[in-house]
Amino acid sequence: MEKKSVKLAAVGVLMIGLSLFVSCNKKKAAEGGIEYTLKMGKQVTNPFISPLVQIADEHKFFEEYNLGINIELVDRSGSFEAVSVGKLDFITFELVPHLTYGAQGSDEILFGGTLTGGMAVMANKNVAEEVKDIHNWKGKTIGVKLLSTSELVSKYVLREEYGFKIDDEVKYKFFNENEPLIAAVSKGAVDIAFVSASYVESAVSQGVVYLFPEVDLQKDYICCRQVANGTAFNKNKEAFKRLLKGEIRAYKIYLEDEKETVDSIVRATHQDEDFVRRTYYSPKTSQGARYNPDPNYNGVVGDYQILLDWNYIPRGVELSDFYNISVYADALQEVIAEFPNEQFYKDMWTYFLENNNKHPKFNYTSL
Repeated sequence: MEKKSVKLAAVGVLMIGLSLFVSCNKKKAAEGGIEYTLKMGKQVTNPFISPLVQIADEHKFFEEYNLGINIELVDRSGSFEAVSVGKLDFITFELVPHLTYGAQGSDEILFGGTLTGGMAVMANKNVAEEVKDIHNWKGKTIGVKLLSTSELVSKYVLREEYGFKIDDEVKYKFFNENEPLIAAVSKGAVDIAFVSASYVESAVSQGVVYLFPEVDLQKDYICCRQVANGTAFNKNKEAFKRLLKGEIRAYKIYLEDEKETVDSIVRATHQDEDFVRRTYYSPKTSQGARYNPDPNYNGVVGDYQILLDWNYIPRGVELSDFYNISVYADALQEVIAEFPNEQFYKDMWTYFLENNNKHPKFNYTSL
């Protein structure tokens, strides 16, 4: 109960901060310095926005590129439709809902990355030692949230890399929230559970055994992506390119300067410094969560295939039909040209080549 009241208070503080953010953009626009403005949605129940957006804003990277970002608070349930109908230009959270919307012809485009990792693999104490080895998952029951990234990632990896027959040799049980999922694995109703990082301590207190972060199952598995309204994106690619340029530069700070990143987020959200550090940097408490603006098309291919194979989505629409990698590529190339002596950005280009080459329109080469 105490945690919930803290989160609500944090949201109240952030709403004030966001109002100031928008006011600054309007002031800059009035002065003639803003050429483009994008409306970004943020979940009202989450005290944080994307750290890359936060860092880029505070370091005035968007301002350098004459871009304004207006942040609007939204409920999660209504955010996906808000993007598809153009009430918001883009959001930076979730993956599976966007894949299902895109597969049904919704007016949206995935164009950049937000989050990889962030989930833990846990087990009932009676089988924990045995299932530390994934080869021993045969005959076990796995608990996941329905249509979560963990469901898609684990099914794909277990099928493609370990050769398990899903729903035969490995069975799944589905839950709507973390609390009943943790209760199920604690009581032995499921053997293995995929649990959000923020619930790991609670699960351990109930006798559940922590095994490893989900990134050990699949490195840099995809979680949240940046998703735009398709019409807005195609009309204003320059604006989205500038957005990504700011995030690319923020990514360098995020990886190289932990103190500055933590301080920036604390200033924006008034959250406890230790809580912010544990959320964004501690491997133990963040479960390998990392924030990277790269679209990482390759990392989503398996998820989309699982959605097709289990008839969660209709066939007929290719993932690449609503997944754009070219605007990010243009943004990164411009940042490299802007900072030719920075090896960091050149390494980002190498990462882009390695993680987007399954896209049918991929035609990029080394620098």
